[in-house]
Amino acid sequence: MYRIILATGLMVISGFILASSSSSKYHRGDCITPILETYSWYGKYAIVEAFSVIEGFANEKSYILAFPFNGSNSAIFSSRIEPATKKVTPELCLR
Repeated sequence: MYRIILATGLMVISGFILASSSSSKYHRGDCITPILETYSWYGKYAIVEAFSVIEGFANEKSYILAFPFNGSNSAIFSSRIEPATKKVTPELCLR
């Protein structure tokens, strides 16, 4: 009986750990680009600097993106960009 409870508990904990580690499509250092022409940065590339909760901005995690060829500072995007963007080779984001 105790083995079943222990096994069930371990499976639940493992599920939480797996879900939290795979909660974002992109990770720090990834080079991404939009696949939709409606994006203002279509045809350009961004480096993912972080995926985190930003105090005072939103209650959910957001992406902080840097645009190496725009001369602009980092910008914040919600995770809703994930279906409209794709990861590309890192060389495209080299300055």
